[in-house]
Amino acid sequence: MAAPPLQLEIQGDQSHFRFDVPGPLEPRLEPVWKEAANPPQVIEIREVWEIPGARLVSSDGSPATFWREWKAFLARLRVRGQGFPLWVRLIRDPAGAAQVVWTLGPPDYEHFKIEELSAGSDELAPTATWQVLVPVTLVVSAVQRFADPNGIVGWDQEVSSSFDPGGLHVLEWRTALTTREGVDAVDKARRFGRIDITPFGGSYSYATNGPDGVEVVATDADEQNRRTPTACTVVSRIKQWGVHVGTTSPGSSPTEVGYSVRTRIEKDERSTTYRASARGPGALTWVEGRRPGGPIETSELFHEEAIRYVEGTWVVKEPAPDEPDKPEGVRWQIQTEISGGHVDFDFEPVVGGFEPVLFEGAILPWRLSVAIKGRKRGGEGKPEELKLPGVLPAPWLLDRNSSREKDPFVAEFGTDADSHLWAREANLVYWAKEKPSESPAKQLRASQPVASYYL
Repeated sequence: MAAPPLQLEIQGDQSHFRFDVPGPLEPRLEPVWKEAANPPQVIEIREVWEIPGARLVSSDGSPATFWREWKAFLARLRVRGQGFPLWVRLIRDPAGAAQVVWTLGPPDYEHFKIEELSAGSDELAPTATWQVLVPVTLVVSAVQRFADPNGIVGWDQEVSSSFDPGGLHVLEWRTALTTREGVDAVDKARRFGRIDITPFGGSYSYATNGPDGVEVVATDADEQNRRTPTACTVVSRIKQWGVHVGTTSPGSSPTEVGYSVRTRIEKDERSTTYRASARGPGALTWVEGRRPGGPIETSELFHEEAIRYVEGTWVVKEPAPDEPDKPEGVRWQIQTEISGGHVDFDFEPVVGGFEPVLFEGAILPWRLSVAIKGRKRGGEGKPEELKLPGVLPAPWLLDRNSSREKDPFVAEFGTDADSHLWAREANLVYWAKEKPSESPAKQLRASQPVASYYL
């Protein structure tokens, strides 16, 4: 019998198993594509060899040796773990040059499998079958994976952009990724699966608010054997709020925030209740930063440390404005908002699990915003009839370029011209370089009214 041109060698424990290949070799390649790329990219190839008619022949030509070698080969396949074969290769001219021409296994291939083994009868040597040789059909496979510059093989991503009933934006990335064997897919997911919140501004926070801003599920994990996962799904989600959250970074800023203002007027008193709430890292600092300025009647702070939930409530009481229906009265609604007067700062998030970097700036001037709304029943709607509160004294300076006032207008038509409800509005901006000693709202109510800030 002539020596076969090819020989199949399968890794053994102490010595390798060799099969003559006198017949066909039927390899096939099954590529997996990244369809999101343009043009599509091959990210891995599953290679399958099907070899019908390969012969395991007794190394010394005796039946006893044949049966010993055959059972040793079957025993090699019945081992769980590292004892299982890791590779198979083809040898050209085994009786001469014995050159390895094709290998299916490490280091270029992973997930090596013997998928099928079946034995039959050799038509060319029927009497020798199961005496000194046996023909088998072998099907083996392995996978070759191709990583991108970031070490990622497969990347399949869904992006969801939606709006809640309040019209607030929710953005979610859901990504499935794979890596080569030995490369941690969870680490890649944490690094590349997170939404960068910076371009969205200060009204967004991380809903997936762990230290990496993501939620990760390893889909091929084996923690019992400490295997490095190579496949996982990662979710990153950010949510918009109707108030300013501030500079946010994962794991160090609130996940949820709330802010409300309720005003109640009874007889000669106006009561304004401010409520702020937050859940997640930094919740206490965020809520305390919403404390209103001016005289506070009552203050309450609730801090549930176990679940990182904080709620603050402040009540501000002021004398109620005059009634507009009184002949001599103008009902004024004055709202003030003060800011500045402290060192400007900002936190810059740092990638890699490091703490944010604090940047300190200059001392900001005090800024006061005043919203004025006045109403009066009757009259002709002249500015002299709906005078505005007077200009605040030092240290305040009125910024007339940034301020605006309106002429009186009819807010509600009466039965005749003398019963119309007239209204007037103004929005003022004041600046000061030093801290004010008195309440601006109190000073405005006690000031001498003026017909106009400009005329």
